[in-house]
Amino acid sequence: MRPRVSHIILVAAALAALIILGAHATTPVLYTAENTSTAAHADPETVLKRSPGNAAALIPLMDELLGQTGTLALTIKVKDYESAERDLARYTELSGQFSNLVVKLDVSETDIGEFQQKTRANQESLTALLNDSRRFDELQRLEIEVEDDDGQRMAIAYEGEALRQKMQKTFSAYREREPAVTRIAQNYDVNTTPYRESVEHFAEVADAADDWREKTGGDTPLSPLSIGLTPTEGYYGDEIWIAGTCADALPGTPVEIYVDSRLAGNATLDSEGWYAYPYRVGRLLAGPHLVYATADNLYSGVRTFTALPGNTTLTLALAEVNRTTVACTGTLKTGDRAVTDAPVLLRVDTTTLVGTETDNNGTYAANITLPAGKHTIKAEFHAAGYPLNYSESETRTISTRGELPSLLPIIAALAALLGTGWYLRRRHQGKVPARAPPETVWEEEPLVEEREIPPVEIGDLPPREAATLLFRALRARLGIPETKTPRNCARIAPDHAAFFERYELIRYAGEVPTEEELQWMKKEARGDEHAA
Repeated sequence: MRPRVSHIILVAAALAALIILGAHATTPVLYTAENTSTAAHADPETVLKRSPGNAAALIPLMDELLGQTGTLALTIKVKDYESAERDLARYTELSGQFSNLVVKLDVSETDIGEFQQKTRANQESLTALLNDSRRFDELQRLEIEVEDDDGQRMAIAYEGEALRQKMQKTFSAYREREPAVTRIAQNYDVNTTPYRESVEHFAEVADAADDWREKTGGDTPLSPLSIGLTPTEGYYGDEIWIAGTCADALPGTPVEIYVDSRLAGNATLDSEGWYAYPYRVGRLLAGPHLVYATADNLYSGVRTFTALPGNTTLTLALAEVNRTTVACTGTLKTGDRAVTDAPVLLRVDTTTLVGTETDNNGTYAANITLPAGKHTIKAEFHAAGYPLNYSESETRTISTRGELPSLLPIIAALAALLGTGWYLRRRHQGKVPARAPPETVWEEEPLVEEREIPPVEIGDLPPREAATLLFRALRARLGIPETKTPRNCARIAPDHAAFFERYELIRYAGEVPTEEELQWMKKEARGDEHAA
């Protein structure tokens, strides 16, 4: 094979390799456990992503959650509140982990999802039990301290009665969830004994409040602060009016409204002693909720309203923002009402979850960056903490083009190609004959025009200085500029070249002219006829 042909093949192969490298430089194939699992090995970090709906991953958490309820209820019953705080924190942590796993495995619509909702409700009940039990103990101590103060004693009695009613109703709700929780747990062979024991411990704590009431006389006088609810049930977004009177308070007295032991709002007594507060059903669990009011040191009785579960609709629209980014928008509604400040999850390609939130209009928006290819996206609302049911949008499909390939490999390939071509051309090019040196072109000097000059006398000047004086005189007579050197002058006035050449040796070579030479130079300078 001829060398030139082999070089061309080499250049073509290098160029092809660079182009292929440039095409894949922006989307490299990285090591992932999903594409390296074998029959003998599977990365546990990816099993859940590749096996949605695998309830086996949830069973250990279910078992630990039920076990924690027994421990927590027991520490509350024995009044070890410091340990109870730690147990409640652990239970809350486990509940959060369980909820996240339910979402990741996409099993919200199964009995596991129902177990999750019951667990969140139990968490609120156990939190209320801890807070109410601790406050109840404080009231019992205060009762002894203010035994001789009828006003303080009655205030304690009113608050104690409110707590007693609240604890009884909280226990009733906790006990009503026992059959469903037990049934679901038994479906997965989870031990339910600790949970059943927690119901018994809860009952003992609530009964202790009834025992206190009997010790203090049995019947607590009705509180001067009354309370009523209209209506006593409602869906998300409905208003429930909480109203009542206070006979012993002045107009303008502030009234605080509590829902599930949390301050929900404030009202003020009017001139007739009435107060009213419109409570809007928002982010709370479906089911019964406890309401009471306080004014000064007075506590009202405890009333209950029920938050009814409502269905929801969730929409999703996709739009391309650029080659790699997709805009996801949609709305979340229950009936004609927007669900505000609610979490929405976007499930990308059935594995990746992206979180966003609705605004005051029930609208959500999120931009997602995706690699090149075809992708599926679905929006989900898991209704955690809302009196609403789970909903999901239709699954949408979109294709992204991916980032443009980097220009660097292409530029490098072109540079390599051009450089190789230049090298081959230079290598096979024949020798170029040497160029003839450019012909020297002398600048054309102006013609000499002789002039009249004064007589030149050298007197007793030294020979070299006398020669210089004569050179200047001749140069002036011939009209040659003073900037010209002796050699320039010889070229300008060739008839006097001998004079200028001799002076050049005197001036630059340091020679000393003889007397005869000076006389000859004097004649040349003056222009005598016999100078030659």
